[in-house]
Amino acid sequence: MAKSYILVVDDDETIRVLVESILQKEGFETVAAENGKDCLEILKSAPPTAIILDWEMPEIDGLEVLKTIKADRKMSAIPVMMLTSKNSIDDVSECLEAGANDYSAKPFDHNGFIMRVRKLLAG
Repeated sequence: MAKSYILVVDDDETIRVLVESILQKEGFETVAAENGKDCLEILKSAPPTAIILDWEMPEIDGLEVLKTIKADRKMSAIPVMMLTSKNSIDDVSECLEAGANDYSAKPFDHNGFIMRVRKLLAG
């Protein structure tokens, strides 16, 4: 069985490193991808326990990545949290309707974020 880890996908290096650091301090293992294309490549070889996914990225945005994941029966059960600066009610609804398991807006509270990740992993 593959090792469990959380895949952090964000084109902003500062956010990516921050999220990984917060998760690692809480005892989670992480792998990072800087764009949707890299995310999908990682998913082919080693499915993560969960995905923290940015929406606004070049090439393939997070919403398209989310739809791709949820349409693939091998990956559709992987819980996905969207972490994005897009935070209108319509944005949240769009992500949840596309299959996101949770949604967190940037900037975020570290403690609240960890609570949401734990809930995401608990199913």
